[in-house]
Amino acid sequence: MDSKDTYSKSVQEQKDLARTNADLMKNIVQGKNRSLEHSEKWMSVNINDIVNQFAPGAQAEVQGNKVEWRDKEGKVSIVADIGGGYLRIQDLSKPFRAYFDLKGESVNNYIDAKGKQHGRPKAEREALTHFRIKYRSEM
Repeated sequence: MDSKDTYSKSVQEQKDLARTNADLMKNIVQGKNRSLEHSEKWMSVNINDIVNQFAPGAQAEVQGNKVEWRDKEGKVSIVADIGGGYLRIQDLSKPFRAYFDLKGESVNNYIDAKGKQHGRPKAEREALTHFRIKYRSEM
């Protein structure tokens, strides 16, 4: 079973559970709404490739409306949203929530043409750190 299979199975199980758990249903719907509102800005990725790159050999853990894979050193977490069908790559070595792009780099700041560093706006950071999970047929 690959990461996509694990994710798909977890999605179905949690959606079934949400039929009798109002809080879980609310969280799943919120994830779906975030995806509907923002996903046109997100790059599509193969979840197997992401897990293999950032957390090879990791086992998935379901936590409410999320499925998480952590690398062996505990420095990186792949967090997939069940309702929204997207994932993020979280840097666990920071004392605050920090997310990576596909190169494993922070997108919090950027350097302008004059060499000056600036903070990147939240909407732009989120567009660079949210990734739509491809359907099996797209992989």
